[in-house]
This record gives sequence, structure tokens and C-alpha cells, in this order.
Amino acid sequence: MEELKRDFGDPFRLILPDGTIDASWQQEILTTVDLPFAIPLGWDKSMSVTRLRCHKKAAAVFEQAFRELEARRLESLIHSFGGCYAFRAKRRNHELSTHCWGLAVDLNPETNPFGAAGDMSPEVVEVFTSLGFEWGGSWEGPARDPMHFQYCRGY
Repeated sequence: MEELKRDFGDPFRLILPDGTIDASWQQEILTTVDLPFAIPLGWDKSMSVTRLRCHKKAAAVFEQAFRELEARRLESLIHSFGGCYAFRAKRRNHELSTHCWGLAVDLNPETNPFGAAGDMSPEVVEVFTSLGFEWGGSWEGPARDPMHFQYCRGY
């Protein structure tokens, strides 16, 4: 956690009494990246995402990952978008999720649920991991999260 706060910022100083985050956190750390192809929303397939909000320090690598998916013609393997920036706790405990820093993206959540083996394409996994992302599908036991790619390790 200390390394994450050191490298990407400390949101704890801006958590409000109701558990939400002060808007200045988003202004301080986030930027918007245009995606090279539209991705349907996981919770409403009638809508698509063409941009994502992520940490400023990770924007270039997020952009590179999605451009590489397009260059390899792997867009058809991305069926839905489950989110990038979201200020929330991890599903398995009360620690902050890497989504709080805009360092994680969830893809194909319908077929890659938390705790399951999922069906994430090895080609998609290879694109992200080759750029330094950690894949949640490689985590063991109940922490397994095959929809999840994060641009930090060991957290």
C-alpha cells in the first residue's frame, strides 16, 4: 500500500466522513484516454464506451494496450467493459481497490466473474501483461478475478 500511495498518490487524505472521496482527488490524478474501438458496457450492451478515465501516470500504457489489441485484431475478444476508475473497496475485503487510483480495468465481466476461472482470451492477457499489467486471473483461490487487469503489482 505504501508503494502504491508513494507512486500514484494518497487518497486517504481526501476521504470524506461519509466514505466518499473529495472531487479534488479525481482532478488531481485522472485523465481521459480515447479508445481505438468502442466496447459495449457490461451492464447495458445498448451503450458503448469510447473513452476511459485512468490515472495520468498510466494513461500512455492503457492507450498502448488498447491500440495493441486493435493492431493484433483482437477487438472481437473484448465483449464488454466493466469499468476503470471507481472509488470503492476491493470485493474481498475493506482495502481500497486499485480502481480508486484509475489503475485497473475490468473486461468481459459477464464471463469472467470474481472467484471463477473465467474465459479471458490468452491473447488479451498477453497484451496487457507484456505492458506491465498484472492479471487478476492469475491470482489464487477466492481472490481470483479474471476480468481484472491492474497497472501495479502485488496489491
